[in-house]
Amino acid sequence: MDLEKLNEYGQLAARKMDSGDFEGALCLALQMKNLGSHYAVSYMTSGILIDVGNAMSDEKIVKEGVDLLEKDLETIIRHEEIAPTAYYNLANGKYALSRLMMMKDPYVVSFKKSDLNTAINYYRKALGYGLKDTMLASQIWVNLGNCYDHLGRVVDALECYDQAVKLRPDHGMALGNKGMALLNYASVAGEHEGTFIVEAYSLLIQALKLGVPPETVSSFSELAKQIKEHFRDKRALDNPPKYLGYKIRSRSKIERFFVEFCLRYKLYLNTCDFCQKCDASIGDTVAIRTMIVEKNKREKADLKNDTYLHLSGYLNEIKEDYVTARFLLILSRFRGLNLSFADKRVRMIDTLDYSIHNIRVHLIRTSFKVFYDTLDKIACFINEYLNLGVSERTVSFRRIWYVKNDIKKGIVREGIVNTKNLSLNALFDMHRDFEDGPNRTLRDMRDALTHRFIKIRMIKQQQDEESMTEDELLKRTLELARTVRGAVLYLLHFVCIEETRKKARIGRLLPHLFAQYVPDDLKDCH
Repeated sequence: MDLEKLNEYGQLAARKMDSGDFEGALCLALQMKNLGSHYAVSYMTSGILIDVGNAMSDEKIVKEGVDLLEKDLETIIRHEEIAPTAYYNLANGKYALSRLMMMKDPYVVSFKKSDLNTAINYYRKALGYGLKDTMLASQIWVNLGNCYDHLGRVVDALECYDQAVKLRPDHGMALGNKGMALLNYASVAGEHEGTFIVEAYSLLIQALKLGVPPETVSSFSELAKQIKEHFRDKRALDNPPKYLGYKIRSRSKIERFFVEFCLRYKLYLNTCDFCQKCDASIGDTVAIRTMIVEKNKREKADLKNDTYLHLSGYLNEIKEDYVTARFLLILSRFRGLNLSFADKRVRMIDTLDYSIHNIRVHLIRTSFKVFYDTLDKIACFINEYLNLGVSERTVSFRRIWYVKNDIKKGIVREGIVNTKNLSLNALFDMHRDFEDGPNRTLRDMRDALTHRFIKIRMIKQQQDEESMTEDELLKRTLELARTVRGAVLYLLHFVCIEETRKKARIGRLLPHLFAQYVPDDLKDCH
């Protein structure tokens, strides 16, 4: 194998791709492939084939690159200097195959495990190497965000784009893709919808100024043009408002600590929490904005007959569980209160294994369980909203998706698949993360906390779902909290999409009745 010739062809092919000569790059890739069966040939040639096939929307070329890389992957990843790029290229191949399929049917990857999920796994493996190349790392975060966005997981996508921008503030594709995701996110932003649209426009314009690939220029430009056409006053777009930030108003040290903690870890249930540019980022303000309800049912003012009030009651409990779990977690971290009285007279035996027994650790444990249990209530909401007919006693976030709750057969209910609702797919995809994805550890922890035991130790020993330090328990509880927060937002987005569709089917103006909110001063009545 002529390594010098391989590198020469590879560099020339890269220059041809940069200039838009994909046919020329393809010819060079085929010459590279003929240089031998060495793993270096597979590594370099496959990346070019995948990129060329993606640019030319040619599934056959992409598949050829993926097969070539998979053939020698085990050998390639033994070399740490090229392993992350190999995973990145393979992820790009899987993502490209999914994207080409979605061009024919946008819901083809919904409610199933697909190449898009495999791509996510490979992107995360590439990031796990702690890349020093910030441009490559930023691009991986962008592509990872794109995968989540296609699955309906816009909250996760925005977090990925933010990571990409943090690494490279001048990365045009990161800014532009974030702008596109914000347009999708704006539909659940309520009174802040216009603000998100203005921000999306600003990001698209920045991306075009900084530079993006030629094939992306037209899509970003067209989207920016469409936004501008909907604004009578163009100055709102060209001179967006400057935000002064939020102001914390509190009556006690613990209340201030509570607000600061929620902001630091982005734990508020509102659509503005991720940007935190104004006071709207403080508070749990999400609610079901509108719902189409039959007039005769609405007039009865009966909770069982009023779908909106009935499901709002479910959402109230979901929010109460979430904010209670969050409060227990924050209370465990607040040092301004001496909580030792709670377990002062509880006799504990020293088991000589460095286990910690105190109220603060148990608050985190309980917080974790309540966060996780909130997911089952989200499943109850889905069951009621879609009239799936599952017994309330058997509903769970793990099983609600499948016919007869049979997770082993994995046949997804028609009532779920037929919605073709990407935000419902986002919840389904999150469920899959708990089954065989990055959140499987959280599920194993929940099972251990509920049915067995977890030892929290003073010093780091064996780290698994049944033995960990307090810091690790805290880290995983925060991870679960953010996951559940995303699930609540996806639930509301799912309802928003469905209700918008109902309104479109009716095709006429509808009278609006507004629900009453419970004032803060009445929440503490006895």
